[in-house]
Amino acid sequence: MKHTDTDNRQVAFFGRMTASITHEMKNVLAIIKESSGLMQDILAFSREETCPYEDKLKDVLHTIGEQITRGVELTSRLNRFAHDPDENIRKTDLTDQVEHLVALSQRFARLQNVVLKVDPPKRPILIETCPVQLQMALFTGIECCLHLMETGGQIYLSPQKQGGKALIRIICEGDDPDETAFGELLFKYEKWPALRKQVEILGGSVEPDPSTRGISISLPEKIPV
Repeated sequence: MKHTDTDNRQVAFFGRMTASITHEMKNVLAIIKESSGLMQDILAFSREETCPYEDKLKDVLHTIGEQITRGVELTSRLNRFAHDPDENIRKTDLTDQVEHLVALSQRFARLQNVVLKVDPPKRPILIETCPVQLQMALFTGIECCLHLMETGGQIYLSPQKQGGKALIRIICEGDDPDETAFGELLFKYEKWPALRKQVEILGGSVEPDPSTRGISISLPEKIPV
């Protein structure tokens, strides 16, 4: 794998994603704190022998439980993300990497009223690659699509096996530009050259997919060293 200023970009990417997840964790803690405070207030007004606010308590506890589950999920994702640079190149399931990156990127999509999903294949797609560089490329691809979807919509990431290569199709659905305008605007977007460079480092190629108003990323089964 060829290196230029890749290491610096990886660190910047890591910092941005970590900051995003930290923001989400703060929201989780704030909701837990608010719900706990409400529960304490209810208990303070309840008599020892009866609990007239049982239904409300159950609702509050349910909310706390949901947020705890969410907090555990976010923390687990953050922990995994922090360990991704441990092995620069390794064999991995492409679908698992796509699902991981989509989970990390949800807040960016929500800010633009976009639903971000994965359309997984039935079987694993094993490739030998650099997970951090792969996630950088996928995230930049998502950013390119978000840039062109100003009024919301849906973005699907579809990992596929095509011959001896792996393919990730980033498919846009919404009031985005028509097929001709999509490609033209994509080429003009400042992050398109960065995406091409990131994919080239992985030994792959990237092209606009006008038929789906999306992006098609092709990767080798084994990254060139």
